[in-house]
Amino acid sequence: MRAAARRWFGAEPAVHLALAPDGGAVSWQSEREPGLFVWRPGEGVRRLPLGRVPVVDHAWWPAGGAVLAVLGGHRPRVVVHDEATGRTVDVTPEGAGDVHVVDRDQPRLGSLLLAGGGADGRRVWHLLSTRTGPARRVPGPGGMSRLFSDPDDRPRAATARDADGTLVVYAADARSGADRAEGGDAGGWREVWRSRPPGALVTHPIDVTADGHGLYLSAPCRGGFLGVRLLDLRDGTVRTVLDDGEHDLDVVLHPVTRVPQLALVSGARQSHRAPDPELAADLAALTARHPGELQLAGLTRDNATWLVRLDDGRTPPRHLLWDRRTAAAHHVPADRREHGPARLAATAGRLLQATLRRPDARPHLTPTATVTIPARDGLPLDGYLVTPSRAVAPPYPTVLLVHGGPWSRDTWGLSPEAQWLAECGYASLRVNFRGSEGYGTRFLDLGRADWGGGMHDDLEDALRWAVAEGHTDPARVAVMGQSYGGYAALMAATARPKAFALAVAVCAPTDLVAFLRHVKESAHHERAHFLDRVGDPDRDADRLRERSPLAHAARCHTPVLLAHGRDDPLVPWTHATTMAAALAEHGHPHHCLVLSGEGHGITRPANRIRLARVVSRQLAFHLAERRT
Repeated sequence: MRAAARRWFGAEPAVHLALAPDGGAVSWQSEREPGLFVWRPGEGVRRLPLGRVPVVDHAWWPAGGAVLAVLGGHRPRVVVHDEATGRTVDVTPEGAGDVHVVDRDQPRLGSLLLAGGGADGRRVWHLLSTRTGPARRVPGPGGMSRLFSDPDDRPRAATARDADGTLVVYAADARSGADRAEGGDAGGWREVWRSRPPGALVTHPIDVTADGHGLYLSAPCRGGFLGVRLLDLRDGTVRTVLDDGEHDLDVVLHPVTRVPQLALVSGARQSHRAPDPELAADLAALTARHPGELQLAGLTRDNATWLVRLDDGRTPPRHLLWDRRTAAAHHVPADRREHGPARLAATAGRLLQATLRRPDARPHLTPTATVTIPARDGLPLDGYLVTPSRAVAPPYPTVLLVHGGPWSRDTWGLSPEAQWLAECGYASLRVNFRGSEGYGTRFLDLGRADWGGGMHDDLEDALRWAVAEGHTDPARVAVMGQSYGGYAALMAATARPKAFALAVAVCAPTDLVAFLRHVKESAHHERAHFLDRVGDPDRDADRLRERSPLAHAARCHTPVLLAHGRDDPLVPWTHATTMAAALAEHGHPHHCLVLSGEGHGITRPANRIRLARVVSRQLAFHLAERRT
């Protein structure tokens, strides 16, 4: 188990893969060691000479031949490294902190857009037009959260969110100079459109059109399913350009013409639709050779070379450099993801042998099965079942994994948690309960003001289904989740009748009134989401208190493991310690782990491994087969 925890939750060898503008190279950062790495087909991987400092973000220079990197450390910097000359130039924007590259995967003509925090805490935008700087500040309307430029790198549209979640769209007035990065005030922007909640909470800007006169939006369309709408920035009119009335759709735009070239269709499994017959044929050939879910991670301006992420739901995802003209595909040696099952199994086997001293130790990666679960009211729920990799017969000890958000979702692709559990001898079940995204706004709205209600019933129904289908031993079931998933685990620990032998709650809100009051007084970007979909701490205090795990600590009947980041800005860590104190007061078994240096989520590799090992010990004890 120690080796399994290290393998699935240790430092990632590669993150933030980026495709060079000419399609001839791929770059990435690493959690394992500081630096920026570049690979070209036929050549080895090399580290750019940027010093032994962590790289927190990067992007290729639009004209090629150079890479922009955001360096962390004591004094964060932004630098541009020229590969031909070996020269590195500091282009750090003045007065901006916590800088990142905006739309790093979007092919641009000759500049890069940077965003960072200003001295007053607001986001500041800078346009870097030359490799040697300086970066010029882009003026924008108050509260600007996104900025969109046309193919000539001229700012054309900006969006902002009001305190109540209203989405406001502004257009740049070319006559005033707002479409140029010249500094100055926020003049020259005019409001052209606004969308109010609840529709605004599921409406998001995508990009501007090639002529700069329109802004694509992901927004509710027929039947409440998300599609693509086009806002005319000149007169504020909106029309639908892509929807099907049965699925949520996302879109990939052509890098130059910026017309939709690929629709991503949501569901239990993601699929693609390409209106262009040539592109459709290319995708069909690619997926025939590499089955699984395909995600476009980068493309060149001529649309001839793609960086493709492939996920078969069983092995760690891998990346291909794909030439559409020749159909040549090169595996990118960025990390373990490209090694395939044989290489991964061999590596994992060596780790297990070293730990267990068993020469026959070999993990067997388990496929992810898509299942449909009927809720008690007849609502169909998509779920994902992974069974143990060991040669054991069902019913299995099972862990119900609950996703966070809750306006998020689980997907069919590889789940490190599920594969780790399978390797350790447990089945896992993930379910997209009501209130999850990806199934239209009507399904999403079923979760409004429903924490601890029908959303919880869906989890119980998923467990009953797994038992009835013979997958799960009802006496050996745990529930585990982070954020909302942790909240759901704690509510399950107090529900009647008892259904779980262990509840694991990570970064979980335990007092909904205190949690939402904290959110209401904050500037969190999802503030309006929480107040709209969960409740107002003043208006809805009685309901929220009744739906809080802390209020039911006295009747907790399930051992509880609490884990929390000490620096969590969304759910303060005192939620965990207060719950632990309440459980202790009533003599209920529990364990509380507060991890330093973590926010809302456990992200540091050492802490991920530490938490996984604590969880594995708890599972081994509480889900052990009881023999009489």
